[in-house]
Parts: sequence; structure tokens; C-alpha cells
Amino acid sequence: MRPRALNVGSIVRASSVAAAVFWCAVSVPKIALAQDKTWDQLLAAGQKLQSQGRYAEAESSFQAALDRAKALPEPLAAARSMNYLGVVKQIRGEYSAAEALYASALDICGQHPAPLEKAAILLNRARLLGAEGKLNQAEVVCGRSLEIHQSQLGPDDPRIADALDAFAFIQLRLGHYAEAVSASSQSLEIREKAKPANDLDIAGTLNDLALVNYSLGHYAEAEESYRRVLAIRQKVLGASHPDVADTMLRLAELYRTQRQYSKAERLLTNVIPILEAALGPEHPRVANACNNLGVLYYDERRLDEAAPLFQRALCIYEKALGKGHFQVAGVLSNLALIQADRHAYRDAEELYSRALATEEKTVGAEHPEVAGMLNNLAQIYSIEGRYDDAEKLYIRAIGVWERSLGSVHPYVAGCQLNYAAVLRKVHRKKEAARLEARARQSLALHERDNPAGSLVDWRELQRESK
Repeated sequence: MRPRALNVGSIVRASSVAAAVFWCAVSVPKIALAQDKTWDQLLAAGQKLQSQGRYAEAESSFQAALDRAKALPEPLAAARSMNYLGVVKQIRGEYSAAEALYASALDICGQHPAPLEKAAILLNRARLLGAEGKLNQAEVVCGRSLEIHQSQLGPDDPRIADALDAFAFIQLRLGHYAEAVSASSQSLEIREKAKPANDLDIAGTLNDLALVNYSLGHYAEAEESYRRVLAIRQKVLGASHPDVADTMLRLAELYRTQRQYSKAERLLTNVIPILEAALGPEHPRVANACNNLGVLYYDERRLDEAAPLFQRALCIYEKALGKGHFQVAGVLSNLALIQADRHAYRDAEELYSRALATEEKTVGAEHPEVAGMLNNLAQIYSIEGRYDDAEKLYIRAIGVWERSLGSVHPYVAGCQLNYAAVLRKVHRKKEAARLEARARQSLALHERDNPAGSLVDWRELQRESK
């Protein structure tokens, strides 16, 4: 999913999922552990089930592996089982359970030193912290994992590239664009120098580098990378593989952003049948594609076509991941946009409130995307003339973003502009002017520090807020 914190304009745009919610892969070191055939089989079965999107069954298999590992003489077998199980818990939105598993696994590694095992668990924990919006903590934990990998493996091991990819994504979410580009470029260099080179690993890093360029507005570079990824994956995996469809999904999002709607639609209408055939009609990745096609139709004002796609995505997510999952909140937000455009503001308010409650329960009240949802709901209150209620939400949203991303981050400035618009409506012009001045100063500092680009067209945002 593209970070929903981008949605800070007047009535915010629908959220797509071209860059999935952090990572779902599990990092495991290439170290042989306990020679127990049953344990190995349980882990292998869990991995296969996870790859098929059968998360409940995968969880059961990994839990059985963990139960088996506790009876084995090799304690690190339990740590690895916890690592696998933690990733499935994270995918299913059970973040506290995942965190507890990673903590227990790290405790075992502390008692029975195994640096690479520890580094792999730290990397997955960093991914979890990123999903929870704890980006500064994620940066520190990922850095520790990277340091261990580098000290144990040397500078050119492909496993270092895995950590660099994760580090790049965290830097991107933090708005540290130069650092994100540097980490992705280092990862790509390592993968291309590997003997033998793994084309699929290269494609994975190119995919991440394309996301960085896309986020910076470097669309030509992003398109070139996505097309290279698509060629590699089609050659190695075949045209009907889900990973090929995911690349097409990202490329379609790039075209949608550039308002090349016909190109985006051709890709998206091909993606859905590929995913349905490979994974079944109720897989979350099918929901991703339905959601993104709905976003495209929303942009084209084809609301009657967008709404059923959002509804289908919602049903799939709720069935596969549970009603309290983070992805559910994103689709509820998109459905709220449909209602807002139809001037059904009470319905929009109800949907945003449900989405907000889901996000707060899942990732906590301090997640930066919770701030985005607060901003959305405040917009509805503003339209309804409920200025006091809108003001409270804007203040809270600004606080969350300042604490998580810093006081001069563009998301903060965007919300300040929206809040200032409300202040002007209630004739508090001096306060509005001060807030607008702070926002302009923040945007100027952001532009100075990130001359290569930004996540948002801020001139457009300023026009919308007015």
C-alpha cells in the first residue's frame, strides 16, 4: 500500500496499495539447526501455506513447529520457529503477539549467541515497528541488524542487501530521501555483483528503488525500473505468476499518478484475472488489485464503478485478515470518500470513524497514518460546519505527526494548512495567518533539504486548502 499519510489535502484522495504495507517476507539465516525431520516439515509446510495466503493454516503449522522445537536439544530451533510465527501474526494484524514472539526469540539468542539468527529476527522486528508507525525505533533496530550482518558476512553478501532494502523503506517513510536512494543503490550493487547473480533478488531491489523514485516524483526512472522488474519476473516466473501481477500493479499506480488512466486500466484489468487464477478469488492480493482499480475509477469520477470494487476488497480483507486488520481501515476510508463525493456526509463520517477505530486498535494512537485518518474525519466535520470538532482532530493529527515524523515534516504542514482554513471560517484570522506562516516555513525547509523531490505536490495542496 502507498502510505496513506500522503492524504492530507482538502478532501483527501483514495488510497491505493501499490507499495504493500511494509514487508511480509521472513528473514531467516542460512544456518542448519536441529536435525529433526518433523520440525523441518512443519516449517516448510507453513512457508508454503503462507505463500498461498492461507495464513490461519500457516500459523497452525508454525505453532506446531514451535511446540516441536521446545522439545529439541537445540534452543535456537525455537527462536527460528518464533521468527516464522511472528511474521504470520504480523500479516494477520496481531502486532502485539508478533512483538512478543520476536522478543522471546531475541532473548533465546541472547542466552545462546547466534549473531546471524539474531540479525534476522531484528530485521523482522524492524519491519514490525515500521508497520506500527514506530519509524524511529524501526530505524535503530534495522541499523543494528545491518551492522551485525556486515560484521558477520562482509560487505558483499546478498543478505546485507535484504537489510539495506528494509532500511531504505524506513528512510523513505521518514522522509529521508537521500538515505533511501543510497541504501537501495547499495543493495542493487551488491545483488548485481553476487556470483551467481540472482535475477529475482535483483528484481526485488529494483522494485524498491522504483518505489523511492516514484515517491520522489522521478517517474521516468521509476517506470524504467518497473519495466526491468517486469521483464525479469516474466522471464523467470512466467507471465501468469502473482509476482508479475504485483509489478503490473505498481506500474499501474505509477501511470494513475501521472493521469495516464487508459494505460493504468489496461494493466489493472489484466492483474485481477492473473491473481484470481493463481491465488483464488478471495486472496488479499486480489483485494489489493480491486482496491487500486477502484481508486483509478474514483479519480476518473466513475463512482458507481469504484464503489463495488471497494466493497469487494473490503469483504476479502475482512474474511482473510479479520475485521480489525489495518488494510480494512484503508478500504473503509476509500468508501468514505465515495460517500463524501455523494454529499452523504453522515455516512462518510461513520465510515471514517470505523476506519479510525480500527487503525487505533491495530497500530496505536500514535501511528502517522492514524493522523491521516484524523485529518480526513476533520475535513468532514469542517464541511458539516462542526468547526470545534474539526479543530480538536486537527490539533491531535498535527501532534501525532510532529511526534512521529518531526515538526517540519510536509504532512504536518499540510494539516496546518487545513486547520488554518477552519480558523479562517470562524474568523480567527490572526491564528490562521500564524499557522500558515509556520506551514510555509516548514515546506521551504523541506524543499531546501530535499531538492530532488517530495512525496506530495505542495503547490496543489496549498491551492486545495484555500
